[in-house]
Amino acid sequence: MRKIFKQFSKIELSLFITILVIYINNLFIDIMKIDAAQYASIAFEMLTNKSYLQVTDMQADYLDKPPLLFWISSASMGLFGVCNFAYKIGTFLMLLISLLAIFKLSVRYYNQEIAKSATLIFATCQAFFQMTNDVRTDGLLTSSVIISIWLLVEYFFTNKIKYLLFGAVFTAFAMMSKGPIGIIAVLIPIGLQLLYKKDWKQIFNINWIVFLMVVALLLLPMSYGLYHQFDLHPDKIINGKQNQSGLYFYYWLQSFGRITGENIWDNGLPWHFFIGSISWDFFPWILVLYAGLFLKVKNIILKKTENIPEIITLSGFLVLFILLSLSKYKLPHYIFVTLPFASIICASYFDKITTIQFKVWNKIYLVFGCLVLVILCVYPLLFFKELNFVILFLIILQLFLLYFRNTIKMHGTLKLISYVIVLNIFLSFIFYPKLLSFQADSMAGKWLTNNNATSSVYLIGEKSHAFNFYTKNTKNQTISIDEVDNVKKSSWFYISEEKLQLLSQKYEIVKKIKFSDYPITRLKLSFLLEEKRPETLNYYYLIQLKKRI
Repeated sequence: MRKIFKQFSKIELSLFITILVIYINNLFIDIMKIDAAQYASIAFEMLTNKSYLQVTDMQADYLDKPPLLFWISSASMGLFGVCNFAYKIGTFLMLLISLLAIFKLSVRYYNQEIAKSATLIFATCQAFFQMTNDVRTDGLLTSSVIISIWLLVEYFFTNKIKYLLFGAVFTAFAMMSKGPIGIIAVLIPIGLQLLYKKDWKQIFNINWIVFLMVVALLLLPMSYGLYHQFDLHPDKIINGKQNQSGLYFYYWLQSFGRITGENIWDNGLPWHFFIGSISWDFFPWILVLYAGLFLKVKNIILKKTENIPEIITLSGFLVLFILLSLSKYKLPHYIFVTLPFASIICASYFDKITTIQFKVWNKIYLVFGCLVLVILCVYPLLFFKELNFVILFLIILQLFLLYFRNTIKMHGTLKLISYVIVLNIFLSFIFYPKLLSFQADSMAGKWLTNNNATSSVYLIGEKSHAFNFYTKNTKNQTISIDEVDNVKKSSWFYISEEKLQLLSQKYEIVKKIKFSDYPITRLKLSFLLEEKRPETLNYYYLIQLKKRI
């Protein structure tokens, strides 16, 4: 590890430290709804129930995502307590290892400069920052896939069996993160690389049987849990259906069923959805990616094989991108697994361009930098009108970087990433903390915990993973308005504004604490604009009450 650090200049290491500070701050930001809050609640419930092979969600059988994220998060919660940091730290550490994997993989096929650029590109794309903040299963999948591919490449170069074995371990991790897509994402680019090099010895190597046996062995505990929880109990009704096979669901329906149509999940998004979503996920490198893809495809068509030492990255990106686009259910983060490949494609492209071409890119990134400056200026004027000295500092810093861009002694990708670092300091330290204050159930749960009032709490007509997580109670009860009479009146009740109006006709509100709520993963301009924001908000309350006489 020390040898790797020595290959980076002081400026490069300083930038990495700055980026690391952003990552670390992200670990302490509140957990976002819906997915991450659900996963955090499930991990906490797993820790509470000590049921690691049979997964439950609010005491009900859970059949959706594989358990690796829950295992890792519940273990860290046992070590660090139930908190944001504990939920996120395991995935974060895996993501850090993925940066090492990208560096090592790039060095094998290219050179150290390309390796450094590829690492910096992946480390500064918006998806990476998002994976350290809004932690879902995609962070583990993405890191496990690229780590496994690097280890298998090391095995090809060194013929050391330990790399094959560890490659199998991380392939199993990939499958336990998101399903069969994990092994597909590993073996397709590896297989196509061996075919491209006509390495028949490796293709027909008997050690692949060992590889598959290790993967299968590591999948046994999860498979055992699925079989005993679901296959042995066909009478259970899961997701509205009876006779659900956990093994069939995991190994086929959840992944391949979304392509064949067997899986009922279909959000109606077009095949080209990811072409649009990747523009933000891989910002600010998306235009470079298009140029790099064009150059690689052009070299293949012209048969310039000397310029194509590997096709792992090209096939890994394109084939997975196409397969994911065929799915009938799409969300922006599904494409994250392709981005390590994209980062190496961008870095190899930058290595081949001329000084004049780089000046063109510098001008393009000047536009990006100006857009960031506009965002920083607009935020305190129109969005959240408050005096914030951090915003003022970032505006001055961005102006400095833009004005002295030609005199700052940085080269290559370093010259282009300073703007995105400023953007993510803003997002991590200012925007996201403010945004997450509009998750009413999270804020209410934290208030109850901070005021030691979690012993007797009821949700009226609501269920909330975030509320359970922040009250550190997986067994918070949900009741109807009619059942309030049966509860001791010293209890706290979490209730929507609409239901509160009904309840206030019969009860006197003794204490009332108000929380603003908005679905923050679906931002609209009307919410961001401070003057129009009240029209977009819903309100929830923590109340204590007594019956009217």
